[in-house]
Amino acid sequence: MFTTENETFAGSRRDYQDADEYALRECIEIIEANVEEVIINKADEREKKWWIDGNYKIIDENRLPLILVEDLPNGDHESAHGEFTEQFLSAFANLPRQDKVKFVGSTTCSATPGRRARGSSKQSDASFVPKLLLNPAQNPRDAQGNPWPTIIVEVASSQSLPSIIQKTTQFWLAPNRVEDVIVLKLWKWNSRRDQNGIPLRRLTCYKFCRRRSLRNARGNYLPVQTIEFGTIDGGNRPYNGCSAPGTCTLNISPRCIYRGCSRQPIANNVVIDLYGIQQEIFDNM
Repeated sequence: MFTTENETFAGSRRDYQDADEYALRECIEIIEANVEEVIINKADEREKKWWIDGNYKIIDENRLPLILVEDLPNGDHESAHGEFTEQFLSAFANLPRQDKVKFVGSTTCSATPGRRARGSSKQSDASFVPKLLLNPAQNPRDAQGNPWPTIIVEVASSQSLPSIIQKTTQFWLAPNRVEDVIVLKLWKWNSRRDQNGIPLRRLTCYKFCRRRSLRNARGNYLPVQTIEFGTIDGGNRPYNGCSAPGTCTLNISPRCIYRGCSRQPIANNVVIDLYGIQQEIFDNM
């Protein structure tokens, strides 16, 4: 059967769309399961009192073998949010200082500023706050009155997808907090490479947007966009949808970036080239 060049291109486009659709369904299934936070070695009454009194050292000394590391940063983890940050901030490079967006790193954000409560504070891998936001804020992220970031990035390599989705939908996207959450899931790599030495690894981007994301029956936000940007898909098949600069991009709206500000100094979406992030990850594997 003779296949035209246009038919081949159209077939490739369908394959890429199918891969993204698979990733979206995979994510929605996790959200629909209403994933709850997994509590390992739940504190007893004595340990709760230590926590309330601020005696963290006592807890560490008594339970040191039971400490759970959620996601240990490594080269690919750090390079992923590092490249995202570089691309994102470049969009504001030519703006006056007061109109810029500042990088506040993995700053701690608290749902209950000034008092301790289990699970009330979280850190992301990268956080961004427009300078135009009021400070002190009406709904601050900390006891100093600093405003919540409008955009955050979460990178999950060893951390499971259900865990990072739970953190996104139940903490970051709670009322009066973050506008856009970008999750970069770096799936486990089994050291496979193709004939050209390129790593065969699945990488997936999930974008959650308070303004545009739909919500399920339980009120949890669903991803507004899901993008495969690795070299294999969810079925472990070769994937070529992100094989060159500009072939795989993520758009972030000024309305989300400058949410709560008196104006929006930029008119166009900030475009993140996921191929650049892919290459940085591969360079650090």
